[in-house]
Amino acid sequence: MITGFEEHTSELTAEEMEILNIVIHGFRQYKKNNPIKSELIVTRMNQYLQYNGYKIKMTGPRLRKMVNYIRSNGLIPLIANSQGYFTSDCKQTILEQITSLQERANSIERCAQGLKKFL
Repeated sequence: MITGFEEHTSELTAEEMEILNIVIHGFRQYKKNNPIKSELIVTRMNQYLQYNGYKIKMTGPRLRKMVNYIRSNGLIPLIANSQGYFTSDCKQTILEQITSLQERANSIERCAQGLKKFL
């Protein structure tokens, strides 16, 4: 959970864990040549959830939390870029995603260090 974003970053709920395999199955259909945007995932998942009687609703932040869970637990090689989400078994693509994630983490760390100057 991230301070200031508790509602969005809390651990996955039991209902979210229940639909995790559905989300994973959906991601597997998308490759580098046909990525899917998060807005479309949220829309389609909410349609699916409503049709199947689920009480929960998918949001962008909760989708990102599910993506984090999928990646953190090595469930599928899920890639994201400006075009959307897709899966890839290509070693180079996975390495590029790792680099991107590390660069973002480094950028966040630099921001935190800059703010510390005000303390």
